[in-house]
Amino acid sequence: MGNILREKELYIALSDLFIDNEVNYKNIASVAKLFPVEHVKNVLFNYVAPACYYNTTTPVPPICYFFDADELMHDINKIKKDENSFFGRMKMYFFSKYLQLKFNHEWKTLKNLL
Repeated sequence: MGNILREKELYIALSDLFIDNEVNYKNIASVAKLFPVEHVKNVLFNYVAPACYYNTTTPVPPICYFFDADELMHDINKIKKDENSFFGRMKMYFFSKYLQLKFNHEWKTLKNLL
């Protein structure tokens, strides 16, 4: 159970990369340091970014300070469920690659703190 709670903390911390406010990379890194770097990258681009990226695409983002933890977990669980189908996996694979290109700067900044 503790592992699941820590994983949820990682999701919540990584979601801060997509808020419409100054990103506190040190705070995110303090949580992400508890996990292997490759795991953090995988979680970021396969689950958190697909659930949160929309906040960076609008002129007036709806989320300014933090994502609601329950809604975030609901969205991530939906993404995980979609991975059960071949087409869902393919869609998420290509979408993840796009997000890695789009948020490369944010990832490199965070990775330097890990």
